Amino acid sequence: MIKAIIIDLDGTTLPRNRHQISEENRDALEEAGRQGVVRILATGRSVFSLNNTLPEGLPVDYMVFSSGAGIMHWDNKEILLTRELSDRETFDIATHLWKYDINFTIQQKIPNNHHFYYRNISSLHEDFRRRIENYPGLGTPISSTDEIRGGATQFLVILDSKQLQLHGGIEQKLSDYSVIRSTSPIDNQAIWTEIFAPEVNKGTSCQLLLNQLNLRYEECAGLGNDYNDIDFLNRCGHPFVVSNAPESLREQFDTMPADEDNGLAAFVRHSLNL
Repeated sequence: MIKAIIIDLDGTTLPRNRHQISEENRDALEEAGRQGVVRILATGRSVFSLNNTLPEGLPVDYMVFSSGAGIMHWDNKEILLTRELSDRETFDIATHLWKYDINFTIQQKIPNNHHFYYRNISSLHEDFRRRIENYPGLGTPISSTDEIRGGATQFLVILDSKQLQLHGGIEQKLSDYSVIRSTSPIDNQAIWTEIFAPEVNKGTSCQLLLNQLNLRYEECAGLGNDYNDIDFLNRCGHPFVVSNAPESLREQFDTMPADEDNGLAAFVRHSLNL
């Protein structure tokens, strides 16, 4: 029996680049709630982004946000848990990334992780430029690691398809940390390399939440659409991806209709035998 569903946000609950949930998907989530199923939304977005972009009254119970760096009760917006980088860890990662000719951001600690430092030395990837512009006044450029103050929630490096090998290099060199690949929600093409505190990902944070709720992953159905969803999908007893997920994910997991075809509603109906 399914007691909880874990779902991604962009490209799953909401079609990419849209801030509205379809009536069919909303109805399905509301029905899941009436059935007593716990609804967990696992997203890469920060609290600031969620509060500014999510549709009013989205019927979910918990948010695993910033790719697992935080957990929040959605109804009252109470933050239940944060998992962040210490001052030393932040400096260590920044020092390593400084060796590359790349730009990156350092997101401040929750709940202020919409504020960030950023390095701006090489030609700006269009996706990186738009990210800076999307948060006017919230970014502080730095010219050396000496300007970094305090710890952080995460680092973000934006790469193009020709730099995929660099993602692997960063992942190897920073193996003591959690290095997660995702696809940009801005242009749906750029590769995002996100660096978090050790063991931080959607899967481990959902496990911590499930422990608090006395639930097991075997009792969960999961729906995702991108690489950063693998950590919870691999743990769920009933994992699925939408049909427009990357091919490698569709080879690993059963599929539901695309995000724009109400794949979430189909997933809920299938999982709950509605």
